[in-house]
Amino acid sequence: MKIIVSKIPKEGIEIHSSVDATGLNIDSSDFILNDNVHIDALINKDGDIFFVDGSIKTVIQVTCSRCAMDFPYPVYTVFHCHEEPVSSANKDMDMALKRGDMDVDHYAGDEVEINNLFREQLILAVPMYPLCRPDCPGLCLICGHNLNNGNCGCKKEDADNPFAVIKKLFE
Repeated sequence: MKIIVSKIPKEGIEIHSSVDATGLNIDSSDFILNDNVHIDALINKDGDIFFVDGSIKTVIQVTCSRCAMDFPYPVYTVFHCHEEPVSSANKDMDMALKRGDMDVDHYAGDEVEINNLFREQLILAVPMYPLCRPDCPGLCLICGHNLNNGNCGCKKEDADNPFAVIKKLFE
């Protein structure tokens, strides 16, 4: 979905849409969508600067970082984006960053592909280390059995315990 910055009206542009993976240019290497991405946003303008306030809701398929099982992960994120033209960006590379500089993005030209912004916000909402449940025990370090399905029966060694040597002295 493209917007023309110079044609954003005073009252802004409301967006209520449902977009699939191809609409947001999401491929399976990012993650798999289980549902369309539901977007509600309001785009306002102040001169050449425009602001996007909105929310994104969907369900994605991710892999648990402990047990390696795929599971559906509900995503709901609220965001605020501040977009300025590239011409207003400070080109001095030796300047120190100020508070809020990382919150500003820049666009070139008068036509902006707004789905790129929504895609970015969705990717930022995905956890780096997703867990199928908070107390997921993961996989057995010896045999690789998924401990969510019960104990595997492997004898646990105290090899990584620094006091294992002292324990052997008292046996």
